[in-house]
Order: sequence, then structure tokens, then C-alpha cells
Amino acid sequence: MTSNIIVTDETLNSDESDEHLINWVEEAAAIINDVKAHVAEINISSILPSTESKMYLNLRTFEGNTYCIHVGNMGFRIVSETYDSIDADKVVPNADEDDIFETPHALLDKISPGYVNSFGNQLCKQLLHLQQMRTEFKEEDEEDLEKEEEDKGAKEYTESLTNQ
Repeated sequence: MTSNIIVTDETLNSDESDEHLINWVEEAAAIINDVKAHVAEINISSILPSTESKMYLNLRTFEGNTYCIHVGNMGFRIVSETYDSIDADKVVPNADEDDIFETPHALLDKISPGYVNSFGNQLCKQLLHLQQMRTEFKEEDEEDLEKEEEDKGAKEYTESLTNQ
């Protein structure tokens, strides 16, 4: 079992001091909105400080596993399996040992089969809906063409009667 440590703001700020500034409030809202339907729970850590270069999310998968996730310009990195904490060996990122994911989807794809199923099911539903919309649109187009042909035929018939 990995031990947890108490981390100061200085320690948390040291690993990404050269990163570009991001509006983490907006970023967090977008991440949470993007994956909330596919996880049991996700929120911003109220204990670990968010800075101009990073934030921490608490996440619980459908399988019941909990994680604290560091989100920064490098990507998404699991720092603990306990909410609001950072394991001692995860304070400073280790590119050789840590999995760093470019998107929350890539991270969830690795840790949660329930996420994969939920996301896949949502995608299938959206594709079916799109297919239904295309079918309805095509049927409306065909009905419009038939009506135009009927109107054209009626107009031609009327013109032929007037020309006699």
C-alpha cells in the first residue's frame, strides 16, 4: 500500500512551473460535463489547491474505484486511489513510471470497463438517432418531390384544358 503525504502549495506548484496558464474553472466544468454520464461521481477536490497550472479531480468509477487525478498541461495523471490526496511517490511526475493521458477519455478507457460500455452505448444511441433523422429527412424530400410532380401534372392538365 502506498503512503499518503501532506503536500504544501510550494510542493504542488513545483512540478509544472513552466506551463501555460489555463482557466481551470472552465476546464474543470468542461471535463466534468464531458464525462459525468459515464462515471459514478466526479468533482473538483475541495482540499487540494487548484492553481493557474493545475487542478485535482476526485473520481469514482461505476466499478466503485476512487481516484484523485492531477490535471495539468501535461495531461491527466492518477496521483492516488483516495479522494483529496497525493501518494508520496506521485508528488513529482515520473514519465518513466506514471501513465499520463492526453484526455479524460483515454484515462477512463484504461481504468473503467463501465466507462467504455457507457460511452459506447451513448455513441450507439446518437448514431441511431442520426440515422432516424436522415431517414425522416429523406422521406420528407421524397414527399416534397411527389407533391411537386403532382402540382406540375395538375398545372399541365389545367393548361391543356385552357388551350383547347
